[in-house]
Amino acid sequence: MTPLRRTAAVARTGRVDRAWPLVADVGETFYFRPEGAGVLVSPADETPSEPCDARPDDLDVALAVERVNEATDLGLRSVRTAWAGLRTFAPDRKPVTGPDPAAPGLWWLAGQGGYGIQIGPALGRMAAAAVTGGAVPEALSVARFR
Repeated sequence: MTPLRRTAAVARTGRVDRAWPLVADVGETFYFRPEGAGVLVSPADETPSEPCDARPDDLDVALAVERVNEATDLGLRSVRTAWAGLRTFAPDRKPVTGPDPAAPGLWWLAGQGGYGIQIGPALGRMAAAAVTGGAVPEALSVARFR
């Protein structure tokens, strides 16, 4: 698993409609969405990191604001708060789930990248079914790396 840092910040703006969807550019170099009275922005970074309590890098925060400003007329100028977190990926960027053939009793449910909230419920049901005798699709199995 490779941990990658993702940075996010909430920028102040008086021009936000809470009904806006998440907006991302085609090249996946930034995204933004409404967040309260502001806009959540991210440079969509994937910076390799050692496992740690991730902290936002000021340059990444500034880059997110700059990219949103270049693509919109929001005119973001100040950041209310910023944070970072680590996401993990398997080499093929697919989730890893199921029993580890090299470690009896160890079950994997990892490598969800930035989609854990979205795919977590389905992966959890699949893992629970596998623990009780169901099969894990080979495409998501730990065995695919052996």
